[in-house]
Amino acid sequence: MNVLDQKILKSIESNGRQSFQELGSDIGLSKTACWARVQSLEKNGVILGYGAKLDPRSLGLGVFAIIQIMIDPSMRKAFETAVQANPAILECHTIAGEADYVMKVACRDVDDLDNLLRMHISLLPGLQRSTTMICMNTIKAGGALTAAIEPRDTIR
Repeated sequence: MNVLDQKILKSIESNGRQSFQELGSDIGLSKTACWARVQSLEKNGVILGYGAKLDPRSLGLGVFAIIQIMIDPSMRKAFETAVQANPAILECHTIAGEADYVMKVACRDVDDLDNLLRMHISLLPGLQRSTTMICMNTIKAGGALTAAIEPRDTIR
């Protein structure tokens, strides 16, 4: 990936609905050249897809929680399969530290979170212990991945 590809990614990460003409104007290439580069980035799996950013509160989701999970290591595969099948779990990551995983969930309210924890999370295969932290306020969400590939001394 070269500098032009990085510029394309930065531009479409901030506005995925722009036309190839607009993209070309933004980075200094023709729309055809931009189209070809975007096609290549999609084919190579750099661009995974396109989507809309949704306002959780408009969807009635007022409570976010981060859940640390410890599991029986022999149940790792079954646990991960169950997590992938559960649409209520927005994200799940393996981590280093005391816990084995950390996941993020969104709920309508605390009662909805309680139901999710009791009827779904607590029943995940191999779960030994979980710790739930309710997010009080979001300071930053959905940061740009392209900022992470820039040299740290250029980020402002």
